[in-house]
Amino acid sequence: MQTMPVKMFRRYATAIQSKPFVLLAGISGTGKSRIVRQLAFATGGESPDRVQKPFNYEMIQVRPNWHDSTELMGYETRISGDPEYKTTDFLRFLAKAWYFEGTPFFLCLDEMNLAPVEQYFAEYLSVLETRKLRGGKIETDPLVPALNSFGKKRDNTWVGDSILNDLFGDVWRRNGEIVDKDKGREALLRETFRTEGIGLPPNLIVMGTVNMDETTFSFSRKVLDRAMTLEMNEADLGSGLSKAQTSLPAIDAPAILPYAVEAVDVYESNRETCDIVIAYLNRINETLKGTPFKIAYRTRNEAILYVLSNLTYPDNDACYNLIRALDEVTDMKILSRIEGDKNKLMNWQQTGCILDDLKAQIQQQFDDIYKNFDATEGEKSMYGNMQEDSISLRKLEEMKRKLENTYYCTYWS
Repeated sequence: MQTMPVKMFRRYATAIQSKPFVLLAGISGTGKSRIVRQLAFATGGESPDRVQKPFNYEMIQVRPNWHDSTELMGYETRISGDPEYKTTDFLRFLAKAWYFEGTPFFLCLDEMNLAPVEQYFAEYLSVLETRKLRGGKIETDPLVPALNSFGKKRDNTWVGDSILNDLFGDVWRRNGEIVDKDKGREALLRETFRTEGIGLPPNLIVMGTVNMDETTFSFSRKVLDRAMTLEMNEADLGSGLSKAQTSLPAIDAPAILPYAVEAVDVYESNRETCDIVIAYLNRINETLKGTPFKIAYRTRNEAILYVLSNLTYPDNDACYNLIRALDEVTDMKILSRIEGDKNKLMNWQQTGCILDDLKAQIQQQFDDIYKNFDATEGEKSMYGNMQEDSISLRKLEEMKRKLENTYYCTYWS
């Protein structure tokens, strides 16, 4: 299948490899939820001509009345007199993802900010930060405690066994055909869930669609720090009119699934590139000194992983790919956290507004990286027109216009 431009695919894939929690922000109707479904088709080996919904895809529509996690995590009830646990589509999807561990599984949280994210998604946000690379595999703390901890019913049967039967009881279909489940694989997962709980599957990718308007909640920096943010505000009304334009090519799992969690996982084998990223971020922090927008270890880790993932794409030379990746991760992880009025955005450590200082700092650093990059002039390149081609510089100009016109600045278009 010939498909979406490589540029589009690259940004989604490298964002996911940096952190499997991605926010797709933009105006309504730009295909935010559609791209999640397309990615599931591209990685699951199914044909959209044969099945309506990929087996490795689940959409959950967030509702404005979600003020706790029960709609996702389930809850315990004793209405019948016996303890019971009400499972959810989210938990059933987790069990399915664990069973098909080698295949990327995409959870789309549609209209994610119709309710306060910190309230209904608190457990996920906390457990996401426990990810560690151990023995070549990414592991987490349990999202759901050991199922044996839920105790027994009056007939002496375990509540946890009822949960397991619900999690694995559905018939699964792949490409329209019933999956003949591997009983040994299922038994192993059941025992793990009973004794250790249910952690985040390493192949689970959560992508939330976001419309920023007066009907939705804004994101706190706590949430933005834990996510990769991609804006989707452009709509080419002449595209998407043929099947070739509305599908993605097949994507191998290693090209999209995270392979590392922290900078320590990759630093020794990529020291030179990592040091460039760290120096860049240190100078950004100097500009942000005295503001609440300074970045820390989480952003450093994700910036390094994002840059290294981008270096594997051969569409440009290494110098260009490095600068472009730094540009994009600046937009995703640094600018998305900045908001406030003129007083809040005043840079008291230097002069004027931090938006102006950041713009000058970023442009200077890109120039310096190009000049100091260890390659001949013919083997390195960067933007032809810095002001037009740089995503972060364009965003800073947009934010500055908002500040001047409305006296308040936000990242969101």
